[in-house]
Amino acid sequence: MSSRGKLAFISDIHGNLLALQAVLNDIAGAEADRVYCLGDLVGYGPRPNEVIELIREREIPTIMGNYDDGVGNNRDDCGCAYPDPEEARLGDLSLQWTKQEVTRENRKFLAELTETREIEAGGYRFKLVHGSPRRINEYLYIDRPAKSLNRFFQGEDFEVLVCGHTHLPYVRFLESGIIINDGTAGKPKPFGSGEEHYSPAVSYALVRVGRIREGPQADREISLEIRTVKYDQEKTAREIEASGLPDHFAKILRGK
Repeated sequence: MSSRGKLAFISDIHGNLLALQAVLNDIAGAEADRVYCLGDLVGYGPRPNEVIELIREREIPTIMGNYDDGVGNNRDDCGCAYPDPEEARLGDLSLQWTKQEVTRENRKFLAELTETREIEAGGYRFKLVHGSPRRINEYLYIDRPAKSLNRFFQGEDFEVLVCGHTHLPYVRFLESGIIINDGTAGKPKPFGSGEEHYSPAVSYALVRVGRIREGPQADREISLEIRTVKYDQEKTAREIEASGLPDHFAKILRGK
């Protein structure tokens, strides 16, 4: 007897409706059985309400991101840990704009999201978080020491940890388990060293799992893929410029 399936993980949409639609279309084409969202539906992007409403319409299980918490619970800070004052200033403008824009009903939806979720598929146990199992806004970057990452699995009943928050996708195999970061379905971050480089494409994680044989010693298999998706980023950039949000966020979507 075998049990197989495909899981898709998305996160960090940040009010970018066109990117979300493109990602969901790609997921449909990949014939994923289940889709999960790891949070940060809002912030920086021009269409937060439409993003929330599409997630709700599709009934996509969603956990809370730090930005969802900041908007849903009307906090003074989004928990983004900006590295420099100018980024902090722009981030504050984004937070205030988004809190004013999001409807009361959608704020309630954000405030009621849970911070973690555990699922099972193909004999594998997954833990879904936005930042880390420890904090909603903790960054788990790919170059974090393995010893530190292995601690998240100790004493826990999951083998695959899926996260977002960094906006930089990766898959990492550790002694204690597997970590998947799905990247961002809406707001790219710079990569590389020296001058900043942005990729205008967005991403998500596609996971194929299978249980080849049932029982205590069942054989299992898992394959992991980070898929990049193109969309009309220029149209979203123009929407940002027309919305009153800082133009800086439009430049990011243009790859600048």
